[in-house]
Amino acid sequence: MYEQEAAHLKTFNALLHKHRVRPTALYPLWSVMATGLGWGTAVMGREAAMACTEAVETEIGGHYNAQVRELLEMIATWKQEGYDVGSEVEELIQTLRRIRDEELEHLDHAVEHDAKKAEPHWLLTNVIRAGCRGAIWASERV
Repeated sequence: MYEQEAAHLKTFNALLHKHRVRPTALYPLWSVMATGLGWGTAVMGREAAMACTEAVETEIGGHYNAQVRELLEMIATWKQEGYDVGSEVEELIQTLRRIRDEELEHLDHAVEHDAKKAEPHWLLTNVIRAGCRGAIWASERV
């Protein structure tokens, strides 16, 4: 999973650079918080670490799905208006789908490796998922 996550970061950093997009100003905060979350759940035990992965990847998968849907809607609108949609946007969608699918593989891995045995699973995953939703919401605005 680590190698895939490192590749995802490299891919997105390259896309940001290529398209001259400013990353969220909150990235340093998210980096520290993600590290703390990872270490904190690891200290709680293997099951808690897997529950953390399950929660994070659930939210990330949904976020990627929303991005893909939005891009597909944009393409449909552009085509209706008579614009030619280049292959670059289609490639972006394929990249997002590939990374989403890899993230969902991480979720499956976590569930297969006892994420549901974390105590209390419902509380741990719901708190982490709420934090992820908040981070995504804030990052879209800052």
